Amino acid sequence: MRLYFNRGTVPISGHTKLLVEVLDINDNPPTIAITSLLNPVDENAGKGTVVALMTVSDPDSGKNGAVVCSLAGLGPFKLQSSFRNYYSLVLDDVLDREKITEYNITLIAEDEGIPQMSSKKLIHVLVADVNDNAPRFPEKTQYAYLRENGKAGSFVCTLTATDADTGDNALITYFLPQTTINGTSVSSLFKIDSLTGEIESLQSFNYEEIKTFQFKVQAIDSGVPPLSSNVSVSVFILDENDNSPGILAPYSEHGSVNTENIPYSAEYFSGTKTFGLFPSETCN
Repeated sequence: MRLYFNRGTVPISGHTKLLVEVLDINDNPPTIAITSLLNPVDENAGKGTVVALMTVSDPDSGKNGAVVCSLAGLGPFKLQSSFRNYYSLVLDDVLDREKITEYNITLIAEDEGIPQMSSKKLIHVLVADVNDNAPRFPEKTQYAYLRENGKAGSFVCTLTATDADTGDNALITYFLPQTTINGTSVSSLFKIDSLTGEIESLQSFNYEEIKTFQFKVQAIDSGVPPLSSNVSVSVFILDENDNSPGILAPYSEHGSVNTENIPYSAEYFSGTKTFGLFPSETCN
């Protein structure tokens, strides 16, 4: 700065410096920058897993530029300050995709100016499924009924299992374990559709020979590693009227019983009269 003085015929001048200080006012809100984000996060991720890295800044000075970062609301995450204005978002609790599939996390950055200024940043985090649920049947035992003398391929029942996971982890396949029934392989008696769970008979059954079957069906998912569960299937053979009545002979002296089948046209003789046995007459 130059100063001029003129009180006489000869002007006098001088030089000096003037320092002007511009005082800061809090006119800038903080900014949040996400530098790294792990998304989605596996539901079996351990406590302390780093989900995001971020920086906060404020072009103001002094307290106007001093920034504090925090999380809004509750959740399984927390903020850690690794260095001034550098933060990390870490997992602080267990995740369960079957309960909560995603999180909207709100970051709040506030300065210390007067009046205070702030800004927010929303982070959307998805929870990735892992195969932590086995298929489940609604009941431990499934009951079915099949008429005797039915044709091979007769429908028995349909089994349905559910899996709380998603994607391949919930893709279910049904099959019959290698077991036997009275010495006969169950796979030669019944078959099951691996995708629908529908069971059909492979042969005709005689009620007078066998009345019930019991075997297991396994449901297995396509996760890695795969998980499975079993259900017990009880099949009851329903009797058909496919046998003629028989007449029992009197007990012998030795206590044994003899039986003999006779045709419908048979007759018997009582005294001087002959009677037909069937269909409506009876003998005394």
